[in-house]
Amino acid sequence: MTDTHLERQARLRRRLEGAGVDVAVVPPSGDLVYLAGLHVHLSERLALLVLPVAGEPVMVLPAFEASRVPEGLRTLPWHEDEDPLPRLLEALPAGARAIAFGERVAASELLGVATARPEAELSALERVTGGVRAVKDERELAALRAAAEATDRAFHAFVRESLEGASERELAARLASALRAEGLDDTFTTVASGPNAAFPHHLPGERVVRRGDGVLLDFGGRKDGYLSDVSRTLSVGEPSVRLREVHAAVASAQAAALAALRPGVRLGDVDAVARGSLASAGFAEAFTRRLGHGLGLEIHEPPYLRGGNDQLAEPGHVVTVEPGVYLLGELGVRIEDDVVVTDAGCESLTRAPRELQVVS
Repeated sequence: MTDTHLERQARLRRRLEGAGVDVAVVPPSGDLVYLAGLHVHLSERLALLVLPVAGEPVMVLPAFEASRVPEGLRTLPWHEDEDPLPRLLEALPAGARAIAFGERVAASELLGVATARPEAELSALERVTGGVRAVKDERELAALRAAAEATDRAFHAFVRESLEGASERELAARLASALRAEGLDDTFTTVASGPNAAFPHHLPGERVVRRGDGVLLDFGGRKDGYLSDVSRTLSVGEPSVRLREVHAAVASAQAAALAALRPGVRLGDVDAVARGSLASAGFAEAFTRRLGHGLGLEIHEPPYLRGGNDQLAEPGHVVTVEPGVYLLGELGVRIEDDVVVTDAGCESLTRAPRELQVVS
């Protein structure tokens, strides 16, 4: 493990101690990468980092994975023909009265600890720490900026070719190829055309893009471990009056949210600003999702721009700002950018044009 990982562990320990928690149990996730630099596949096999407030961390994992553990991190390996729960219980400090579990810990593991340690108070790690990795350091911001810039370049390459006559599936593959050409991996692409764009998580299918369609793109990938996540809406040929109207409303909502996002502002209030803007345009009921989410080692991570979130924006928070309007049977529009909160306000890491682009 590097000094950076050790410093992050120390920061988490301080958060745990301040919350009265004795030990954190961290499953394979962005948290595990963040704290130990360890990439382990999340599966049915128990693999957990046990990080006590006092004492050395321990990695409990399948024996065949033990060689991947970085130097300096103690392991308690278990074999395929044995129950791994005793190893986890061994790793937990004997006197631990409060244990915080990461959100991807399996129910069987959580229930096993609860049964073996009935006196212990169990809690959710995220609720205890408030998102210990939510504030990005300069190295992380550099990686996020590089991912955003590569994604912008891929978008520009993609829109230079005609969309008309190709299926959503074909266009998604073309966009993925453009992202990979810019050095991104773990790429994802959604292409939703015409009425399909009214489904925020539409899976690209065989619908052929026709002139007059609006096309919603959601795409990104990973560079140096950190992710991008962008949405743009295009018009194939001259856009309809309705598409122009909806796109203008979404653009105004995003601009209002970006103007509101600054240190010390409640994240729930930023969501409310975008929601109010769309309501004033007559689309209150068509904005069916939260405004955005944190972005980093994982595509969705704290903090979240959603109604009721009292968390305050801090410099170093990186979030998506992605208002949208989804009109079933008609069309959908989303504009999404990756944004870092700065000392003075916020800065967009993604710079691809936000206006309604007309393409062939």
